[in-house]
Amino acid sequence: MKNIVKRLSCLSLAAMMTLTLAACGGDGGETSGTLSDTFTYAISGEPTQLDPAVGSDSVTSYILNQIYYPLFIIGEDGSLQNEACEDYEVSDDGLTYTFHLTENNYWSDGEQVTAADYVYGMKRAIGMGAADSYYSYFLADYVLNAKAHNDNMSDVADMDDVGIVATDDFTIQITLSSPCPYFVNLMPAGVFYPLREEFSPEHDSSWADDPTVPTNGAYQTTKIDSADEYVMVKNEHFAHADDVVTETLVAKVMSDPDAQLVAFQTGEIDFATGVNNQVTKVYEGQPELLLSDSVINYYIMLNAYSEDTPALQDVRVRRAIQLGIDRTELVTALDAEDVYYELYGYVPKGFEGVNGDFREEADAENKLVYTDKDEARSLMEAAGYNENNRLQLTYYTNQAADHSTIAQVIQVQLADIYIDVTLKTGEIRTFFDDRENGLFDMARGAMSADYMDVSTFLDMAASWTQYGHVTWGDEAYDTMINESRAIEDNTERLELLHDAETYLVEEMAYTVPLFGYKQICLGKQGVSGYISSPQGNHVFWYIQVPE
Repeated sequence: MKNIVKRLSCLSLAAMMTLTLAACGGDGGETSGTLSDTFTYAISGEPTQLDPAVGSDSVTSYILNQIYYPLFIIGEDGSLQNEACEDYEVSDDGLTYTFHLTENNYWSDGEQVTAADYVYGMKRAIGMGAADSYYSYFLADYVLNAKAHNDNMSDVADMDDVGIVATDDFTIQITLSSPCPYFVNLMPAGVFYPLREEFSPEHDSSWADDPTVPTNGAYQTTKIDSADEYVMVKNEHFAHADDVVTETLVAKVMSDPDAQLVAFQTGEIDFATGVNNQVTKVYEGQPELLLSDSVINYYIMLNAYSEDTPALQDVRVRRAIQLGIDRTELVTALDAEDVYYELYGYVPKGFEGVNGDFREEADAENKLVYTDKDEARSLMEAAGYNENNRLQLTYYTNQAADHSTIAQVIQVQLADIYIDVTLKTGEIRTFFDDRENGLFDMARGAMSADYMDVSTFLDMAASWTQYGHVTWGDEAYDTMINESRAIEDNTERLELLHDAETYLVEEMAYTVPLFGYKQICLGKQGVSGYISSPQGNHVFWYIQVPE
């Protein structure tokens, strides 16, 4: 007998979810009075190409979210929300998922979206390979026979053995290589989006620069200018077009948070997605200030494997850095009440654990990091450092006032434990490239959940990931993560992931957790009808903007 799942959120998360997101979400009700035909919002940098298999960063998602209609999205409470998928079934052995799609799903040129379009989008992402499609591992690591094709960058025509098939025009069957209790949680990601073969060829993303390529979301691009703005108009063929009241979306590219603030204050934009924490003082108590709980961590990446940073290969030095930092002092310096909280492990608050919130139950038993300057100095001395032989390290961030504040506090704090820190800043894309290639001693890191399961954070530290191969992770940790993926019992799996986090943070000190935080937005008074997910992103399909 099969386990029928209809219009369900992800119960493994929702039952324990602690987030409340009304403040920065679309629950404001209908906007009264005259509505504007245009909604203009700022995004914090230049998106990558609008290829769902490739555009993995949050900035690009602010465009992709509006122009594609996926099988599922993440709702405001963190639960999974059905969209193009009406319902699905899971076989008793947990290996076969059967997804039943809505027939009311059309491309912006009027063609009907079929199961074959979703299958092509998934298989094309597999064939892009991990180097070009980072999140193709959502498919490669779980779907039957997908890994080899991902490694070989195979053509879709050669993937007949991959466990993704359209059994009819509106049914998709996905077979996994082994059970995964959180597999459906992965499916809001772009690698699961539909694409049409005639417009979106394999092994190439240049087509995504063409604003006329049909998409199936609430909006369709009409202008793509990555240095300036993206313009999108209503897709009259969208599944829920009758509920889309705003005709045009304009996404302004504004990497400077202060520029977003000025643009908001002058009325150039209706919504600012990336502002400094100082706006909490400027707009304190005012309806324009929108705060929402999010599952985002902020931490220091330590380049533990580079020959250029031999000191950081010593676990004693890495642990000393963890213990030499006062997280309460950092939160105080950021001066934004109720936005930040001290983080004592790598995983932030907001995920199901064994008996409650994963972070809170771990902290109750054992905080993995804490502040102890005496212990930190003892560790440094054992590693050969002292007041007369100080360690020289560079801390690298991208340019932003908040990052600078954090860096300056860290610089002062680590000076107390025989570490002289030189501060370095870079333009955001240069910074990301350097960080990915391991060109740093210490670097600021922050991660929003890719999907709503605690594994989204702990998988990130495995050696096969984008950063794991240059900054952290080892064979023992990899083994723990792989073992967790093979466990069907969710309680047992979460207990092993607690052990993995302890090994990653406390025993090996591969990362320095600092704080978690809420998302800060500014919205024109009366703006409503959007979805703000715990990932720190928004869906603007049903946005309503007062004149």
